[in-house]
Amino acid sequence: MLNQTSDQQLKFKIIILYTINQFSVPLTNQQLTDFILEHDIMNYFDLQQFLTDLVESSMLEYSTSEGENYYIITESGRNTLELFSDRVSQSLRRKINDSVDSKKKSFVIKTNVTADYFKEDDNDYVVNLVVKEGIYTLMDIKVNVVSNKIAKQICENWEKKAQYLYGDIMNRLVDDTE
Repeated sequence: MLNQTSDQQLKFKIIILYTINQFSVPLTNQQLTDFILEHDIMNYFDLQQFLTDLVESSMLEYSTSEGENYYIITESGRNTLELFSDRVSQSLRRKINDSVDSKKKSFVIKTNVTADYFKEDDNDYVVNLVVKEGIYTLMDIKVNVVSNKIAKQICENWEKKAQYLYGDIMNRLVDDTE
């Protein structure tokens, strides 16, 4: 049987995994720390130690992108969370869920839409269309077209309508009714 200290440490680590998983986007140390401290879940020093432990045990990954460091839950972290999620009380889960929903809106999740093209041969252009959210590439499409005019038009339309096109493309790809 776990002693009280180990049991409490496990609970706090599961709360951290649960919180990061609920945000479903990579979080900076500052964002996560602010959230945990704002809700008086644990103290700063314990949080930092538990984060280090979770990274060392490969339940979290600490990644760098565009000059920012982010925590990302790994598959191992999700599996552990699934096994031990009952360690987080229903009331705390509800509190975290409600707070995550409102906090997510205040986080600026940087979405980048890019559209570029280049000439490959005489009448062959390659158009590259990308949607990124934070450090994740959501979609990266390369299309061959026959003219500079069409390449420019596709790029302009992508930049104006990427948010709708992305959703339409994803819906069509997952739709299994025909």
